[in-house]
Amino acid sequence: MNVKQATTVSIAALLIGLSLAAPTAAQTLFTTEDYRQDRELWTDPAYYRNNTIGQLRGMAFDYDSGGEGTGQTARSRLYGSEGSGEDAFELTSPYPYTSSSEHYQAWLEAANGGTEHSLETLPDWNGRWDGDEGWLDGQRIQASTLAAALTPQHREYFVQQEKAESEGRHFWPASFCLPRGFMESVLSSPKEFIVLPHRVWIIGDTFTENLVRWIYTDGSGHAAENFQFSKWHGESIGFWDGDALVIHTNQIRAWKRPLLEWSEQLTTVERYQRVGDTIVGEITLYDPVAFIEPLHAKFTYEIVDENAAVFRPIYNTCTDTNGPSGNVFINADGFLDERLPGDPLYWDATDLRPWAAFYAIGE
Repeated sequence: MNVKQATTVSIAALLIGLSLAAPTAAQTLFTTEDYRQDRELWTDPAYYRNNTIGQLRGMAFDYDSGGEGTGQTARSRLYGSEGSGEDAFELTSPYPYTSSSEHYQAWLEAANGGTEHSLETLPDWNGRWDGDEGWLDGQRIQASTLAAALTPQHREYFVQQEKAESEGRHFWPASFCLPRGFMESVLSSPKEFIVLPHRVWIIGDTFTENLVRWIYTDGSGHAAENFQFSKWHGESIGFWDGDALVIHTNQIRAWKRPLLEWSEQLTTVERYQRVGDTIVGEITLYDPVAFIEPLHAKFTYEIVDENAAVFRPIYNTCTDTNGPSGNVFINADGFLDERLPGDPLYWDATDLRPWAAFYAIGE
């Protein structure tokens, strides 16, 4: 080998060495060609660029195509922006129980079968209560933290959801006038607690529907097994431990909230107690299909001025705000879209006699 050849080989080797040593751009949710191939990265905060779940939901996506009528909306953060890195909560349950039944029974035994209240001895929970959702609102929790708490199948569901959310491709049940499901019935606020000796109602309202839970505190227990079936809000029983209400819920229909998806094996234990002008609450979530181990969240409700118009509930249906679900659909670009007047499939929510048009078709 002559000097010229040796020099060429040395330079080539140096270039190869430099290329191997140069750092490569990290694979992220925003740069991947197929998120399903990134399983080993799904629990790494860097994969989501240190974004909380709420920050992913607030992103914009700059498409090469689009424009008016695509269903896109202006978002507060650019697609792929670096997140805050905030991770303020512990998700796993602090309790030693492996099932909600074991959990509920242990607390019932510790309360000596529960406190028998009369109307005079029941705690005063009158008023309207507005509160936070702890980590369940997704605002101060890293996407990677929740991903790490999910089973492999539900982790994939979650990453699929977060990729869609960050791109503005939202699928929230309320957008289609579908029921919001169990978790919304727990977390919606403002809410009211209607407390009687053998029954408690928890009533909440949202911009698409009114939410009601019945909690049976009469000692009757859950319905017989041959009468059990999945329900939107599940079936709830409870007992009083002094002035604290403990609730066990099963028979919950599988569904999703913008934060996460659960299976029909979800069961829960909740506890609420008034402390001054607040009601402190907690929920432990048991779902062996969706969660690696039981999850736990705390929240606090504060009493509000129930005479303020914003806090006065009204009977509400999805058609009051979204229009009938037939007007809402996913368009060819994967975005939520809505049928407008002139579309042959448009349903006018202001029509006081919508059935007349259908009668006319038949005639």
